Amino acid sequence: MPAKKVLLTAINAKYIHSNLAVYSLKANTGSYESFVELCEYTINHRKEEILRGIFEKRPDVIGFSCYLWNIEYVLAIAEDVKKILPDSTILSGGPEVSYHPEEVLEAYPFIDIVMVGEGEKTFREYMTWLIDGKGSLAQIDGLVYRKGNQILRTSPRQGMDMEELVFPYRSIEGMENRILYYESSRGCPFSCSYCLSSIEKTVRMKSMEKTIKELAFFLEHKVPQVKFVDRTFNCNHEHAYGVWKYIGEHDNGVTNFHFEIAGDLLREEDFSLFETFRPGLVQFEIGVQSTNPETLRAIRRTMDLSKLYNNIKRVHAGHNIHEHLDLIAGLPFEDFESFRKSFNDVYDMKPDQLQLGFLKVLDGSYMKETGNEYGVVYSSQPPYEVFSTKWLRYEEILRLKQVEEMVEVYYNSFQFAATMAYLLRFFETAFDLYLAVGEYYEKHHLFDRKHSRLSRYEILWEFAGRQKLDSREREVLRETMTYDLFSRDYVKNPPSFVRARTEKEKLKIRAFFDRQCENPTILKDYEGFVTKQLYHLLYVDCFTVDIKTLLETGQIDSKSPFYLMFDYKKRNPLNHSASVIHLKELEE
Repeated sequence: MPAKKVLLTAINAKYIHSNLAVYSLKANTGSYESFVELCEYTINHRKEEILRGIFEKRPDVIGFSCYLWNIEYVLAIAEDVKKILPDSTILSGGPEVSYHPEEVLEAYPFIDIVMVGEGEKTFREYMTWLIDGKGSLAQIDGLVYRKGNQILRTSPRQGMDMEELVFPYRSIEGMENRILYYESSRGCPFSCSYCLSSIEKTVRMKSMEKTIKELAFFLEHKVPQVKFVDRTFNCNHEHAYGVWKYIGEHDNGVTNFHFEIAGDLLREEDFSLFETFRPGLVQFEIGVQSTNPETLRAIRRTMDLSKLYNNIKRVHAGHNIHEHLDLIAGLPFEDFESFRKSFNDVYDMKPDQLQLGFLKVLDGSYMKETGNEYGVVYSSQPPYEVFSTKWLRYEEILRLKQVEEMVEVYYNSFQFAATMAYLLRFFETAFDLYLAVGEYYEKHHLFDRKHSRLSRYEILWEFAGRQKLDSREREVLRETMTYDLFSRDYVKNPPSFVRARTEKEKLKIRAFFDRQCENPTILKDYEGFVTKQLYHLLYVDCFTVDIKTLLETGQIDSKSPFYLMFDYKKRNPLNHSASVIHLKELEE
């Protein structure tokens, strides 16, 4: 009798992502690992391609990892897999099926088994039954399965000891340019009503010895980015500090570590440690969600807003840690004006990225149970996103969607930082600025089109022109947009708003490059280059506004004409902008 073959299939949102669940299931099967094969796709693959790939392997069991972003895709593929491999067993797990498994099996007859809760031990015991015929499905905790016309549920699976959890990665072959996910703990001490992590209120952690041994693998292999999936990573200060200290002391100059943290829980010794970090070594994601105290109480979120604000400002001041702050629209007691305030509060913290998300009412969450109380109307289809609440109308949600997209384009891209800082002067608040840009896009049907990077600048230039700027204000705008444009890349054919350099300025710049070719005091990285090459590799222009001061304080400091050079070989590791050098010798 041929050996059984099990195929664990992951369908990720993007190629750069990896699926920790399937790697962990395979790694924790013990002696049965050789029977398990992994297969990763993305939602951008054609379904026919995935179907063919699964069929050609002829697996006896096909496992699917089910999430918000892939559930509809997975169901469509699983149904067709059952048609072409009718004798195969379809096994599923993950948050999109495990909180209502009986309903899943009733609705989708092509799914045979749902794993509920943590899957490593459940899957290993399933493999023991499948390969060796030991025991029965009824004896395996954490399963819901079919038996004839019946749907049966076994005993709940208890959370495993984290010391028993086998490290999921054997090598990084084929994953050199992908994000690797890692967990050093499971559970969360908080009870946020919209989050599935709140179900398990205890936190189980790996020992520091085990965690450090596993982190050494990522550092040794120079993995580009490691994302900790721990919820509220620094809920245990000693554990968080130990990890941060280790990666700081063993920094390989390449690997970036991503942590989801509670900003208000940071301590003084953390800030002292952060000062020693290489720019880009770590990045923090901080879920603020709202600054409305009534909203925070309603969603059972514990947070010291004053401390959070100060701590985020302190991290930002270090200029070496990327900060990603989250807001959620559609929460209880948050109307349009209240959300406007939350947005402005968070914007004032100057995050590197501001993600404006919308409430998703997830199966298994407390919000699912209490949503009717708040008049939450949401989609019945994934991702179960809010349409309206007692406090927020659908048309207001649509306006916030416009703000979301404009923040993504004109803030999170880092490509318009100086210009947006300047335009903020002409609006009461940051929210009003992004709302106005969104309304401009809507009015001119710009949301319906694809735009190049340069066209985004042209649109912003036209939008700003509607703000009744005087001649000096328009010139400042021209400078901020020129600065933003060339901070990203050398544009050979710049848009119309870029001022043409005068012949006198061009002669000064060429003379500077001539001197550097002979004696490269500033351009040591370009030794051996000739002037003509430098002129097309490095952009130099004359400015009259101190852009650095504008970015840091929002203030306009006009100066006598001075020259800035944009060096694209040297980039800021946090936002990838070119290094900007003040060429004082050109002012002499």
